[in-house]
Amino acid sequence: MKRFAQLCMLIFAFFCTTQTLHAENINKAELAKKYNLAEGKEIYENSCSACHASGLLAAPKFCDIAAWKPRMANGMATLIKHTLEGFNAMPSKGGLETLSIEQSSNAIAYMVDQCLF
Repeated sequence: MKRFAQLCMLIFAFFCTTQTLHAENINKAELAKKYNLAEGKEIYENSCSACHASGLLAAPKFCDIAAWKPRMANGMATLIKHTLEGFNAMPSKGGLETLSIEQSSNAIAYMVDQCLF
């Protein structure tokens, strides 16, 4: 029984460490280097905020840390994939098919950037 408890603790520690490593990959400096956050802000304000400001259709509210933390733990690649392909009730590109991959990436990067301290 003692070995089982130790094994459970080891597995728990592994998953906690893995989540921390993923979360550390997203930081403000890297986002500012890789993405046009000003453009992302404009896209968010003109489009994404229609759902994400209020949580319409269960969209994670803008800067709701409890909602965004597990999403951010998956990394930017997953967030961008979900933005481009759609996820749950959100259609691909939030229903704005005219957005480029770069514009969509900038929008999600802006949203993530605003959740980081």
